[in-house]
Amino acid sequence: MIPKTMKAALAESAASPLVIREVATPAPTRGQLLVRLESCGVCHSDLHLRNGDEYLPDEMYPLILGHEGIGRIVAIGEGTETKLSIGDRVGLPWLYDTCLDCSPCLTGAETFCQHQHARGIHRPGAFAEYALLEQRFACTIPDEINPLQGAPLLCAGLTAWSALRKTQLRPGKTVMVVGCGGLGQYAIMIAKAHGASVVAVDRDPAKLEEARRRGADHLIEAGPEAGLKVKALGGADIAVNFAPTPAVWSTIEQAVNPMSDIIAIALVHDPVPLSMMWLIDGGHCVFGSSVGTRQDLRDFLAFAARHPLSIDIETIALEGVDDALDRLRAGTIAGRVCIDFSL
Repeated sequence: MIPKTMKAALAESAASPLVIREVATPAPTRGQLLVRLESCGVCHSDLHLRNGDEYLPDEMYPLILGHEGIGRIVAIGEGTETKLSIGDRVGLPWLYDTCLDCSPCLTGAETFCQHQHARGIHRPGAFAEYALLEQRFACTIPDEINPLQGAPLLCAGLTAWSALRKTQLRPGKTVMVVGCGGLGQYAIMIAKAHGASVVAVDRDPAKLEEARRRGADHLIEAGPEAGLKVKALGGADIAVNFAPTPAVWSTIEQAVNPMSDIIAIALVHDPVPLSMMWLIDGGHCVFGSSVGTRQDLRDFLAFAARHPLSIDIETIALEGVDDALDRLRAGTIAGRVCIDFSL
């Protein structure tokens, strides 16, 4: 029996701690599925939202954050046409839904839909015992993927996958990963699985050691000479930035080879000194990448089922999520944190 109320971690206002509250369990309507959560990853985006960094209007609160959820379907809205069944394991990623009719939606770039809704912002997220899922945006989780190991794949892993698949990634290429936290570690493993060499750049020796464990071929400590050190190794054909600071731009500029791909992923609002002549002379391709589409997620989960992307996962109870965000802000978490709803 589905209970009338459930526990959820709420952001009651901007820049305030998350609190555990008993709230009404949502009921699915036509086109919706109700999912009982088994796990949910804790992401840097949740930290930005909790801290008020996204400057959301007051009327959007309270918010239930969380967008790396995995659980099982427990109810299907009346009149919903779906191939899914009660008991199927599904994912609840960042992308809640889109308009399905604009140019980005119709050309395989739905993450850039200007009318999209994000889980944990525009719609309640997965830091709760139950959550709704639009059946058109449902993706099943392969049996080979454990829900605790798999939850961070829905955002952290997917973001790295989606970014790298837009590049010239292939055997023989060199990928520079700047910022070797959870997302960076996924990027390292994905790049290595595609036969590329990887140069890891980070200021934290512990994260560089994690990068080595994930397969990085070279480790470079971040600093004024980091880019030149990468260039001395042969340079980077692909540079992926997960470090949330504009200070890394000089490293990227110094490190990349001609005709490189440079992907911006970290949430950096401040500008960088990008020279038009540098772009022209080098033939570089600089672009941003945001999470991933439904097809990206399906392809990535199939890849992850065949190539296990092992990363250190710390499990917590729902009640510990605010403390986990504090530790994420302090930079004391080496891998990923995941809520285990069985605790």
